[in-house]
Amino acid sequence: MIRNGFIVTAAACAALATVLPGASAASDGWQRVGTGITGGVSGLALVEGAPAGLDRVDAVVVRDNKAEDQSRVASVSLRPGRAPVVRELTWRGALPKDLEAVDAVPGRPGHYVALASRGEAYHFVVAGGRATVRRGPVALPGRHDGDNYEAFALHLDRSGRTYAVWATRGSGPEKAVVGAARVRIGADGLEFGTVTARQEFSVPFPDRDEVRHISDLKVRADGTVLVSAASDPNVDDGPFASAVYEAGRFRVNHAHDAVLRLEPEGSLVPLVRFTRRDNRKIEAVAALPRGLGLWGTDDENFGGSLRFDRVGR
Repeated sequence: MIRNGFIVTAAACAALATVLPGASAASDGWQRVGTGITGGVSGLALVEGAPAGLDRVDAVVVRDNKAEDQSRVASVSLRPGRAPVVRELTWRGALPKDLEAVDAVPGRPGHYVALASRGEAYHFVVAGGRATVRRGPVALPGRHDGDNYEAFALHLDRSGRTYAVWATRGSGPEKAVVGAARVRIGADGLEFGTVTARQEFSVPFPDRDEVRHISDLKVRADGTVLVSAASDPNVDDGPFASAVYEAGRFRVNHAHDAVLRLEPEGSLVPLVRFTRRDNRKIEAVAALPRGLGLWGTDDENFGGSLRFDRVGR
């Protein structure tokens, strides 16, 4: 990818920290964090322990690039009144194709798990301008050939156990499928338990073009499942449309198994909605304190942007 006259590769992008040109935020609140077809945001994770609030966040984003010389992951710093600072990170380890989601490992600052569209999870550590993979990728339990995964989240239960929640994206009449299982993330690797929750899910909006019923999800501390949905006419200039929903609840039963209770399509009301006129394809979400949400887009030829929204108390 080319940024400000420099060629950025997956092996040599750690040295480049870019302050993207322009105002700190457009009039509609979107802040650009990537330019062009290779600069989209396909997944988003907050940096554990960093301050997070309105117009202030440190995050790690993944990009769904496929060529060897294209970036896979970047760090982003947003501050009030300033342009975003973006650093493309050197990827060290097995090189993934099409990373679609990422989340921070609870209780382990600097550790993240990213998910590729084929259902392969990558545990990596961010330090010193690098994203270093810990061992090889691990397949999601219950993965099938032909599945197309878009979303991944990690949730720390009050018992101290960590759970993974993921989803295929669905397409039009084909609903998304959400799964959940316990996960162990240690020095010796990443290990998923048995899938104990599986549920189909669809949204009322967007309602035209190729509807991706889930383009990302996260689980709030109280178990609320936050999802984004997007439509794509499969034309790199769009127009795109998106929405964000409270999709239901995640909980853990007495046997310490994951349980999902997602709402039917007819009960869903968007927290925020972006029409084809807005031309935004949300593919990443994060939940911040005090009722704030952070959305990331992969707008194809228009690059990637982030936006804060107040969606609760």
